[in-house]
Amino acid sequence: MDEFGQLCFEISNCKNCDLSYSRRRSVCGYGDQGASIMVIGEAPGTKEDTVGLPFVGRSGALLDRVLLQCGISRNDLYITNSVRCKPPIGKTPRSEHIRACSSYLARELNLVKPVVVVPMGNTAIAALSLVLKFRTGKVTEMNGKILKRGKLLIVPQFHPAAILRNPKREELFMENFEKIAFIGREIKSNGIDKVLTSSNLELVNL
Repeated sequence: MDEFGQLCFEISNCKNCDLSYSRRRSVCGYGDQGASIMVIGEAPGTKEDTVGLPFVGRSGALLDRVLLQCGISRNDLYITNSVRCKPPIGKTPRSEHIRACSSYLARELNLVKPVVVVPMGNTAIAALSLVLKFRTGKVTEMNGKILKRGKLLIVPQFHPAAILRNPKREELFMENFEKIAFIGREIKSNGIDKVLTSSNLELVNL
C-alpha cells in the first residue's frame, strides 16, 4: 500500500470525532496526486457520503461546469475536504471536527506538494490556517485574493454551495477560477519562481 492508500485507509476507519458514528462512508481526497492545484472543500454532503468521493453532488456539478468553462480539467486537480465525514444536514462542521481531520489535510499537502491551494468557504480556510499556522479572515474578506506563504499560493474562494444559494456570486466565482487557471498555465510555462515575481499578479504576503 502506497502513502495515499495508507492515508485513505486511515480516513476510512477514522474514529477521531462523533461524525464517525453517523456517516455511511468517509471521503478521501481524489485526483492527480502530483497536481499543482489543490482544491479544499468543507465536508461531504449526502451524495458524497453515499458514493465516497468529493464533490459529486449539486456543488460538484457546479464546480465541474465552472472548471470546464475556465479550461481546467478536474483530472489535473487534487480535490479534498476539510472534514471527511458528513455533518448533520444543515449543520457546518464544528471546530473539533476540523481539528480531528487536520492531520489528514497536513499529510495531503505534504504528499501532493501543490503550488496553488484553493480553500473554498470558511471551513476550508479555517482548516488550512490551522495546518499552515497563519491568521486569516472570513471568505467574504479573503475571496479572490492571492495569498503568498513561501512558495505556496493560496486563493480563497466561495464554496459552490454558497453560489447555489446566491447565484449572483457565480460571476465572481468564475473570475476567481479564471485567475487560478491563468496561474496554473503560468506555472507550467514558466515555473513557480517566475510566477511569484510576475507583475501580472498582486500577491498578499502571509
